[in-house]
Amino acid sequence: MKKCLSNFDLKLIAIITMTIDHIGVVFGTPFYNLLRAVGRLSFPIFAFLLTEGYVHTKSFGKYFFRLLVLALISEGIYDYVFYGSFIYLGANNIFFTLALGLLTLWLLDKSKVLVKKYFKEKIDLTIILPITYLLILVIIGLIAEFLNFSYGMLGILVISFFYLFKKNFLLFVLSVSLSTLILGDTMQYFSLLSLILIYFYNKKLGKKCKMFFYLYYPLHILVLGVIKMLIG
Repeated sequence: MKKCLSNFDLKLIAIITMTIDHIGVVFGTPFYNLLRAVGRLSFPIFAFLLTEGYVHTKSFGKYFFRLLVLALISEGIYDYVFYGSFIYLGANNIFFTLALGLLTLWLLDKSKVLVKKYFKEKIDLTIILPITYLLILVIIGLIAEFLNFSYGMLGILVISFFYLFKKNFLLFVLSVSLSTLILGDTMQYFSLLSLILIYFYNKKLGKKCKMFFYLYYPLHILVLGVIKMLIG
């Protein structure tokens, strides 16, 4: 079956479904549950594209810095529109999760290098490396939970599994599905439909609109907030 979705196409689908989700949250329409269900598709796509960005980036530091700056810029808008206060510690926007997820991927790679350096035997690698990965994922996941980042532990696991099992689509699907079924609520189960879209990824970049996708997040939340204020 032909793989027909580029990086650009997946980003477009992700921001459209995310916007649909946020419309449901901000306006609480009669179709609230439907809009939220559609919106569940966005995060796994963003998570997958983050792993693609990590693999192809020329500078991890710059990539991480961009995500962190956008998270900080967006937070006040996010808090006010969704929670009615410019500072709300009970939830933090998705770019904090993506930034922490990116850092997790870097730590997984660095730990792999160190384990291979100090444990030469294959049997040792088979035991030590998975344990090291597990410790990193649990620690970072708990940090995400403690700081109330969107999707918490589940978000970190989904990002990491997309990266670790990128070359094995069956493990890719099973690991993400299992973690979602265990840690996610019923509404989050709809996110697994995004795996179908990711399957059709053709590994091509498509149109280049990097800044548009970065700026869209805070701007669309701001626009929704303004519309809500205008209509009362």
